[in-house]
Amino acid sequence: MPSVLRGPQGIVVTAAVAVAGAIVAAAILFTSSKASDVNLTTASLVPADAGVYVALNTDLSSSQWVSTFKLVEKLGADDPEGELKDGAEESGFDWEDDVAPFLGGNAAVYIRGLDVDSISAQGAVILRAKDPGRVMEILEEQAGVVDEDEYSGVEYLLLGLDGYAARLGDHVVIAIDEASLEEVIDVHQGKAPALAGVEEFKKLRDELTGNFLGFVYVSTESLLGDFFLDDPVVRAALDQSGAAGMVFRPAAWVIGARKGGFEFQAASIGESGSISPMLRPRESRFAALVPGETAIFFSTAGIAQAWQAVVDEARDAIDDAIRQSGDYDSLDDALQDAGRELGLESIEELVALFEGETAIAASFPDGNSANAEVVLLAEVDEARARAVIEKVVASNATGPGETRQAGSVEMTVFDDVDGDPLAYAFKDGALILGTPAGVEAVLEMAPGQPSLAGLKRYQDSVEQMPSALGTYAFFNLGALLRLEEASGVPAVLDAAERALEGLIINAVDERGVVRLSGVLTIEE
Repeated sequence: MPSVLRGPQGIVVTAAVAVAGAIVAAAILFTSSKASDVNLTTASLVPADAGVYVALNTDLSSSQWVSTFKLVEKLGADDPEGELKDGAEESGFDWEDDVAPFLGGNAAVYIRGLDVDSISAQGAVILRAKDPGRVMEILEEQAGVVDEDEYSGVEYLLLGLDGYAARLGDHVVIAIDEASLEEVIDVHQGKAPALAGVEEFKKLRDELTGNFLGFVYVSTESLLGDFFLDDPVVRAALDQSGAAGMVFRPAAWVIGARKGGFEFQAASIGESGSISPMLRPRESRFAALVPGETAIFFSTAGIAQAWQAVVDEARDAIDDAIRQSGDYDSLDDALQDAGRELGLESIEELVALFEGETAIAASFPDGNSANAEVVLLAEVDEARARAVIEKVVASNATGPGETRQAGSVEMTVFDDVDGDPLAYAFKDGALILGTPAGVEAVLEMAPGQPSLAGLKRYQDSVEQMPSALGTYAFFNLGALLRLEEASGVPAVLDAAERALEGLIINAVDERGVVRLSGVLTIEE
């Protein structure tokens, strides 16, 4: 099998550059749009045991590409259409003759397996071409033809740089080696199963949005199993840690554009295992309790349950690792030592409090990043939590705490061992801990006062999220970009500052699919 570092890369790059040229010229079709799902026809030619499959939407009249360039324009590009036309010309592409023939809807690269010993792989570029005959001519012009041959009734070319190319109906295949080309032909003729028929591939494709710019599918076991995941030591470690369900199962990623912003999704049909309590679909209670000026908001749930599940499942392995480090004899010893520094018997006393939602909110009221107001909010059993927090404060405060009224509850303010002021309070089953001004702002939130949950930027981000919320982080980009504005925001950021709304990153286990999603919203 030839090395992937040899000539075939040249052929693959030639095809990839042609497709990239098409993307660069996308603005030529800037004014037309049709919102239809991407039909991954290339997956019907890829072997079922492919380890990596990367597909690109090459329908430049689709809503995805139209939205992309309109969003770029909102971010400050003066003339994206003109700039991209110029870029295509400068790259040496003639649109009608060199680019348009490649644009048939989708193009893909797949890798079937890796061999570390010989640094080699099997795989190919497959594209659905608008004019497959012209594509074959371009490949001949770019690389030259060394020889012609036939396999199973299909004629193919041996190109310069040792690449192999064949036309299969509306598709063109450019393979790394002869064996890979023959594999694709077998799949095309129904002699071998296709990736498109693999249940795990179909589930991930269907669970993720069908309308996207790019799609990536990875089967770690298919890609690496021969030299990594079959190793008994590696597999035993993964099994004992509870991570095998995630590592051994396929995953997929998509990136796309909508009218209101860009989105990213990653998904796996592996089991989330020990951390599943933190990935359950839910709605945040605390987003409605923090001020609307909140710039950063992180929310999760079930920390105590996830911690206990991890410890129960992998305690022996953790104890062995700690013992080998030489600092402690076991996990319990390490936790007890950490607890003593806080005035507790074990740090697990603190961890065990966080059974419900836990959130962290940060704001910058004066526009200075050095003066952040940070608050931790946690749904807790108040009696149990109060006893733990009071022990921590008694052990770490530099003096007696001061109590004052904030809203309708009592707030305790104290200085920590570094002399920094902190405060805590309990309200409606929630622990609120942080900077005094931050805690006070939460406690004094009046009915009707703008909260983060009522902020349009936050609402837009949540609404565009393609899945339910689990563990997530929200960033108010407008507020963050304005930090230090007194010292002058660089001119290049002015348009982006006006356009960028929010960024939300979310992880959730929904319908048996573990998802990581991201949405970047852009103002109309």
